[in-house]
Amino acid sequence: MFNVNDITITSLETITAFDIATGNFKFVLDELQNATIAQSQEKTDITGKQGRKLTSLKRNKGVTISGNNGMVSGGLLEVQTGGEFENKLTTVMWTDYLCVSDNKATTTYKAVGTEGNEIESVYVKNADSTLGKKLTQGAATEEGVFTYDPATKVIAFHDGEVKDGAEIVVYYFRQIKADVLTNMSDTYSGKCALYVDAFAEDKCANVYRIQFYIPKADFNGEFSFEMGENQTVHAFEAESMSGACGNTCGGVGNALWTYTIFGVNTEDAEVKAPVPGGEDLGE
Repeated sequence: MFNVNDITITSLETITAFDIATGNFKFVLDELQNATIAQSQEKTDITGKQGRKLTSLKRNKGVTISGNNGMVSGGLLEVQTGGEFENKLTTVMWTDYLCVSDNKATTTYKAVGTEGNEIESVYVKNADSTLGKKLTQGAATEEGVFTYDPATKVIAFHDGEVKDGAEIVVYYFRQIKADVLTNMSDTYSGKCALYVDAFAEDKCANVYRIQFYIPKADFNGEFSFEMGENQTVHAFEAESMSGACGNTCGGVGNALWTYTIFGVNTEDAEVKAPVPGGEDLGE
C-alpha cells in the first residue's frame, strides 16, 4: 500500500464513454484541453435558542464533469443532442465561381431539384467583385433567363447577355452520400458511463495512473461552437447521477464516482473466485 495523501495529477489523458445499459463503446475524447470534476453539497444549519448552531443537515451531494476537447467529437454530439449519425443520401447547398465562355458555363457538380428549376440562382459579378445582376432559370434562354441541362451540367445564357470572361456565382443543391446528424426538437441529451484517465506523480516522482469512474453521467444539452479566428473547441458538461443499474462502483448503486490510483506497472491481480459486488477479487 502506498501513500496516496500527496499526489499531483500531471496530465489528463482521455475521457471514454460507454452505454450504461449495453456497455457498448460510444466515444473517446483524446484531445482534451482541460476537464473539471466539481463536487457540491448542501448544508442546512440546525439552530437552537437565539440562533445557536447545534448541528447541520447535509444532503444533495452533487458532481459535475465539464471540460473542453480540442476537436469536435461526433460521439459526444450524439449524446448532447440525443440523435444518431446516419450515413445516407442528402442534399447540400453548393456555390460555384465560374467564368462564362461562348454564352455558357459548366457547374462543377450536377445540380438537383425539380425539373427546370435545378439552379437556385445565378449572379453576374460586378467589376468590384460584388454580386450584380441576378438571372433566373427557364425553359429557353431570353433576357435575364438561362437554361440548365443536368446531364451535361451546362448553363446556357441569352446571346450576348453575359460577356465572355465574365465571372458568375452559381448557387445550387447537389446530392451526396454523407454522415448526417439531425438535431430533432423532441429528442434530448442522453446519459452514459464515463472513465476519466490521467497520470500522476508523488513527492518521490513515482508515476501512477488515476481513473475516475462515473457510472451514470447525465449530459447537458446546452453547448456552443465558437467559430472564427480561434480554434473551435467542443465543450461539454455532465452531472453524475446515483442509482446506476448493475453492481457498479463495487456494488454500491448510489455511488457518484470512484477514484482509483495504481502504479503504471501494476500487474494483474490473481482472481480467486467471483465475489458478489466485485470487491476483493484478488490478494
